[in-house]
Amino acid sequence: MCLLVKSNLITAQSGNVLVLKDKGVTIKSFTKDNYIEFEFSNRQWITGQIQWVKKDSIQVKQYTLQTIMTAYGTYGQDTLRLGPITLHINEIRAFAKDKGRYQSVFTNGTFLKVGGVLYSGLNITNSIINKEAVFGSKNIPSIAGGIVSYFIGSWMAKKNPPYRPIGKRFSVEIL
Repeated sequence: MCLLVKSNLITAQSGNVLVLKDKGVTIKSFTKDNYIEFEFSNRQWITGQIQWVKKDSIQVKQYTLQTIMTAYGTYGQDTLRLGPITLHINEIRAFAKDKGRYQSVFTNGTFLKVGGVLYSGLNITNSIINKEAVFGSKNIPSIAGGIVSYFIGSWMAKKNPPYRPIGKRFSVEIL
């Protein structure tokens, strides 16, 4: 009889896992002592180690690794400890993408932006050197193509940022 009464009182632990979701699918989870890097509501990037996760808030022990030059002229890592910060999960604006994840110049729009500017500049320079009309009917489509290429690259950079913004696509919750 006592076991029956006790079994009704037992509840599962909740509120100890912070989850990052992409369209409802869990892509990353954080628990106590995990490293985390995110953008705070004041647009400051915070890095550190999670001390605890509760129902609607987390506490992060902030620290930063900085590259410094040693007395021997080599580079080393220095740790700057800043202390704990407690925050609500709604104060997280974005998560940093994973370290070591290569972001290609083709996917972030840099190739198209640089290529568009160089192509338009080359057409203008060649027109000046050959003493042709810079904005002649023969040259305008080439210059416009470079400008359109630049704007497509800018659009790609906006669509593929180096972080995961919390909003339409990405969400965060505590399980």
